[in-house]
Amino acid sequence: MGNIKQAIVKELRNTISEDIEITGLRVLEGKDALENLEGYKISAVVMNGYVGRNNVNFIVGLIDKRLNRKNIAVDVSYDVLNEVFITFRSLSKGTILSADDFYAIKQKASKIPANAVLNRNDIQGKILKANIGQGVIIRADHLTDNVSIKRGQKVEVVVEGNSVVISTHGVLRSDAIIGGAARVLCDISKKEVSGILISPNTVRVKI
Repeated sequence: MGNIKQAIVKELRNTISEDIEITGLRVLEGKDALENLEGYKISAVVMNGYVGRNNVNFIVGLIDKRLNRKNIAVDVSYDVLNEVFITFRSLSKGTILSADDFYAIKQKASKIPANAVLNRNDIQGKILKANIGQGVIIRADHLTDNVSIKRGQKVEVVVEGNSVVISTHGVLRSDAIIGGAARVLCDISKKEVSGILISPNTVRVKI
């Protein structure tokens, strides 16, 4: 049965997915043909129809040097392995996700939660809508293209020059989205500065 299983796996990978795993294999017809396979080799592996989710029947043809033939009907259960993406660390609302924030593992499709993101390009550059912990599978409902921060939000203002970085505090003068322009009234100087809102509570100002 080892060669038959390998042949079926090869056919499933050719027709369904490279990342596939057989979870069950049962002979439906032709059990007696398995008793003496000496001199026989596999001549054909033909899919004979789906019988349920991740469940398919195959006809496996065998032939020997004298052109004697045997057919075996096999019921096969399988699962497809898909990549899911896991958070490296706890991440806060408003984080703009980069490749350093998550890693990929392969998991059986039947075990993957609904709305799990299956493509890393659908994660990178997206913004978290809420805090999530370490080791969490990233789902589509965790992500958004922008998060609006309301006027009056207290923020840290990081002023960056050629060779100096100064930090102060202030409040947003108007609503702003993460990654977009923001106007801040600084607490100490009482002056308004413009920069980029890089997180819900941080504005970067370049001088």
